[in-house]
Amino acid sequence: MGKAKHNSNLPPQWVRDHMVSGEDFELTYDAELKAYKTTPAPLNLAPYYDHPEYWSHQHRAKGFMAKVYGMVREFNVRRKLRWLKRAAPNAKKLLDYGCGTGVFLNAAKESGWYVEGLEPNAKAHNIAVQNGLKVCLDRKEVSLKPYDAICLWHVLEHLENPVEMKRWFQEHLSERGVLIIAVPNFKSWDAKHYGAHWAAYDVPRHLWHFSQESIEAIFGSDFSVLKKHPMWFDAFYVSLLSEQYKGGRSNWLNALVVGLWSNLMAIFTKEPSSITYVLKKR
Repeated sequence: MGKAKHNSNLPPQWVRDHMVSGEDFELTYDAELKAYKTTPAPLNLAPYYDHPEYWSHQHRAKGFMAKVYGMVREFNVRRKLRWLKRAAPNAKKLLDYGCGTGVFLNAAKESGWYVEGLEPNAKAHNIAVQNGLKVCLDRKEVSLKPYDAICLWHVLEHLENPVEMKRWFQEHLSERGVLIIAVPNFKSWDAKHYGAHWAAYDVPRHLWHFSQESIEAIFGSDFSVLKKHPMWFDAFYVSLLSEQYKGGRSNWLNALVVGLWSNLMAIFTKEPSSITYVLKKR
């Protein structure tokens, strides 16, 4: 693994943890995976998730931005269920890997899926279990395998070894099973605009940083990409956080303009802020 020479089309060399610690981390290039890795990766990541603004691990977050996040999340849940149904119309068994408090998992359960979740964060895991969901703390505990579908909604970037995880997904998917992965895209216009302040770098919680080439390099030999779905709302949400990191306050107008322009540019460049990939075993 070595350092990539920096230019405007590549991620910055150093990025700060704006949310929790204020520490700086280096982004080093992995030529084999065509992805960037947060360096050094902390031995204990748990404290970096223990923050009131880390809403994905909260069931009822407070504040205006949290409410906006909640409304967008509900819209996205319905959209994700449509993507899942189209990708696996006759499937029944679902694993939501990194399910958080179980919002999507519960929606899938109500839609008729046999569901199981995996969530290593103890607080989020406990909330999901209290809501009557079957959620494991460790992947060794999963029991409904093989699964017809495995979903990772903004989770792969948090995992230490993407190649090892690819093999795990292969082993735990049924013959016609689908793998659905949503990740930020460091080649998006908003990523280039905000540079080191781009909130979707989210170091050190995000251990990896991907582009479309990264996903092909990691999964291409064993999975086929059936579909790519732009996640249009992510450009606005990420821009809003990025404005706060950049200027110390929320600038709704700037975030709206940047998010809109990034989405418009993505129509031509095919590089949206975040992308959901639907993959199938070869």
